[in-house]
Amino acid sequence: MPNKKINICSECGSEYFKLKSKMQALCPECTHVLYGYETCKHIFINGRCSKCFWNGKQSDYIKLLKNQMNMPD
Repeated sequence: MPNKKINICSECGSEYFKLKSKMQALCPECTHVLYGYETCKHIFINGRCSKCFWNGKQSDYIKLLKNQMNMPD
């Protein structure tokens, strides 16, 4: 992961590659659920997305929103 800056999502607590998100403090998954931004097409390898580094964590609020919108986990 050289030269890939990692942030921690303020909503779900997952690490993510800073340049893969449209918002500075949220991972691509949370920006998608909360604000409708396009999300990463996740490819998980060893528990992390190889594209954005998200680990699949979801806050209770994100889970609630996804359930209300009938979005897959």
